[in-house]
Amino acid sequence: MIEESAVILECAGEYAQAQTERSSACGGCSSRSACETASLKEEADRPPDAVLRVLNPIAAQPGERVVIGFEEHALVKASMALYAVPLVTFILFALLGQWLFLSEAMAALGGILGLAIGLLWLRYFATKVSGNEHYQAVVLRRITEAREAPECSLDIDVSS
Repeated sequence: MIEESAVILECAGEYAQAQTERSSACGGCSSRSACETASLKEEADRPPDAVLRVLNPIAAQPGERVVIGFEEHALVKASMALYAVPLVTFILFALLGQWLFLSEAMAALGGILGLAIGLLWLRYFATKVSGNEHYQAVVLRRITEAREAPECSLDIDVSS
């Protein structure tokens, strides 16, 4: 399971809008203050944080910090559909156009047709899996902010 921290923005039934918090390796580095790359990164405009529609089985409320998760196998399958299917249909139809008509122009047209077919299939796939819970990010747990300071007793003499 791939996990990321987020803040719940709003709730709607069994779903919620969650805003992820972008982070980088620079944030935890002990040499951050002396690193030129980190200072350049801070000066560059950061892209906005992502807002996702997530399943909310724990009924997290707006403003709560939570951990959201996404199944790894679903990410791999969706990535393959997104990248491989249009590319493979493009190549196959281009080869088919070249083989059938022995023309580079028909190979180009076949490739464009194959790309269009691959993108149409991708649209069908996206609508099919949009309601599938295995392809949805899920709120896994609340993040408890343990900011309570330990009780300390400082004996300070203020009488002098």
